[in-house]
Amino acid sequence: LELARKMETGFPSPASDHLEKALSLEELVVFRPSATFYVRAQGNAMKRSGIHDKDILIVDRSITPRHGNIIVTSIDEEPSIRRFAKQGSRIFLVSDDSSLKPIAVTKETAWTIWGVVTHVIHRFRLEEV
Repeated sequence: LELARKMETGFPSPASDHLEKALSLEELVVFRPSATFYVRAQGNAMKRSGIHDKDILIVDRSITPRHGNIIVTSIDEEPSIRRFAKQGSRIFLVSDDSSLKPIAVTKETAWTIWGVVTHVIHRFRLEEV
């Protein structure tokens, strides 16, 4: 793909002098290829954070989660996308959906962090490919 330096929201100029070098989507969103994987979101529990049903998430497993990061995790062997929240030494897994209560992580909680979400690919077109 070729990247335009700036693009008007009206009718763009077709002039080639507005083009930069070829654009690699992977170069833009993958910083550690050996630690990166893709996940397709299911459901709208993280919609307020910009993650919609069927979006593709780019996840980096080499990043240690910090308060506020969105993570891909498994809770009792069920995969989930949640916000990582810390209050003092306590950890909570929080959904944007207010009908889902935050999950307090304890020593008894069976959970695994798969990685931190670094990017979301969201389609604006309504029709399926």
